[in-house]
Amino acid sequence: MQTARRLYVYLLSGISLGVLVTGLAMLLGLLFESLGLGPTGDPLFDRGEGMRQQLTVAAAITAVGLPLWLAHWTAAERSVRPDRPTAAIERTSDVRGLYFAIAMGALLLVTATALSSLIRESILGATAPADAYGDGIGGDIATLLVAGAAWAYHVWLRSRDWARGPMTGGGAALPRTYLYAAAFIGLWIFLTGFTSLMELAGRAILGEPEVGFAPGESWWAYPLADAVSGIVVGGAVWVGHLLYARGLMRDTGWRGASERPARLRLAYFVVASVATAAASLYLAGDAARNAIEALLGVSEASGSQMAGLIALPLLSSAAFGLTSFLHARAMEAEAAELGDEERVETVDRLRLYPLALVGLAFGAFGLAWLLGIVVDLVLPGGRLLSGGDAYRSELARFVPLTLLGLGLWFVRWREVGVRWTVDPSGEAASTVRRAALLLVLAVGLLAGVASLGYILYRLFGALFGVTSAGDPSTELSRAIGAVVVAAGVAAYHGILLRRDGTVRAGAEPPEVAGPGERVTVALVVRGPAGVDDGEVREAVRRALPAGYELAEEAAPAIGRAEVDPDVAGA
Repeated sequence: MQTARRLYVYLLSGISLGVLVTGLAMLLGLLFESLGLGPTGDPLFDRGEGMRQQLTVAAAITAVGLPLWLAHWTAAERSVRPDRPTAAIERTSDVRGLYFAIAMGALLLVTATALSSLIRESILGATAPADAYGDGIGGDIATLLVAGAAWAYHVWLRSRDWARGPMTGGGAALPRTYLYAAAFIGLWIFLTGFTSLMELAGRAILGEPEVGFAPGESWWAYPLADAVSGIVVGGAVWVGHLLYARGLMRDTGWRGASERPARLRLAYFVVASVATAAASLYLAGDAARNAIEALLGVSEASGSQMAGLIALPLLSSAAFGLTSFLHARAMEAEAAELGDEERVETVDRLRLYPLALVGLAFGAFGLAWLLGIVVDLVLPGGRLLSGGDAYRSELARFVPLTLLGLGLWFVRWREVGVRWTVDPSGEAASTVRRAALLLVLAVGLLAGVASLGYILYRLFGALFGVTSAGDPSTELSRAIGAVVVAAGVAAYHGILLRRDGTVRAGAEPPEVAGPGERVTVALVVRGPAGVDDGEVREAVRRALPAGYELAEEAAPAIGRAEVDPDVAGA
């Protein structure tokens, strides 16, 4: 009953809040436009019936949303007042936690979008006023103020809930998901903007404008506006949320005790490190591809263009790679600071295995494609016999990805091998290792089965006279390459899983007493009720082998044996 009530109250609160924010933003935006901040700079009431119609709609939406939100949010807040007996239950409920996660996430998205648009329009207005377009900055300022105020209000409410006592379960985990998801998204927007700004600077230095622009035009205005808005907005969201989370980590009370072991925090560092490493690998491969295409003579870029096509992706790759490295180091430093040996071991595995999988994914994909090229070149009707040279571009693309991916995998997997050599039983029992091996095995099997199914489909189609689009030689060669690589990857990791299982099975051998040592054997004797315990003990004592004695005090058991009741009775 209470869960249904919560769902109703928070669902209507969220919907009415969205309506209210929309109406207030429209009203405030129209007010700013009346001050000359609209798309044309003309006052509001000089622009005809259309603008007055917008004012009417905005007023109606606000008039509907405000009382609806007040009624339901008052009910939600009343249920968590400290003087109510069920306040703690309501405050820590999963439904309230879900509401805050969704509401804060949605309001932050709207606020960030408005701020990004405001920055972009301001830069365009200053750098390319003749080409600027849009709805003006009045609407962006209004949305920024209204949605930002609503977001700040929910952050304050959430902090107040935390201050009133401990929270566990979904009530704590769901808003924490918002915290780290927002930090990751902000990081990605920041990095995208930062690398775009580096690329823009490189193009300006090399004198290579965007495609479709002449050197004399303001081709840099739009990329500059996008890059700066991404840096400012993404950086503010990323740094702000991460600093807040860092403050929680250092809290000496129960909030810090709740945040420090949180798996979501570890998940943020792992996901950020893996995603940026993958981006770095891809961009480095892109730069290498452009260089190889120039060497093979299949690129049409000029000398200055080629310099940009090689240098700019490398710079972006370095930025993403540095970010991956810093996140991995921060994760390790936090684990060492906490002084938890088990967490240190887990973090070290999380530093190795995910990045090894990233390298394996790139390397296996590239290797499968390269094998497909080789098969296609030698098959009847293949590109070698037909005189085509499209495979040169494919070689330029996939050779670097294969080498870079397998190189990353080899470096990380070598460290994994060192861990195995030092502590095979501990490594075999690791959840991180087992999950990584099972994931690779599953993906390898699925990829192999799917590719084999496609091969059979094309073969049976050819037998039955089915006409298929595409070049059969090329498509079959790619599938063959995928089958070979997937089978090899799956087999290797399956062998490792089998070996780990053997190590785990023999990790705890039974204790064997050495010369001169004594063992304690616990016997459980069951029999009918009413039997004299003294007689049973005496019978057991007489039946003991030479050198054994019956101890009356409790002792830790190394082995345990049960005596059958019938035997005991005998």
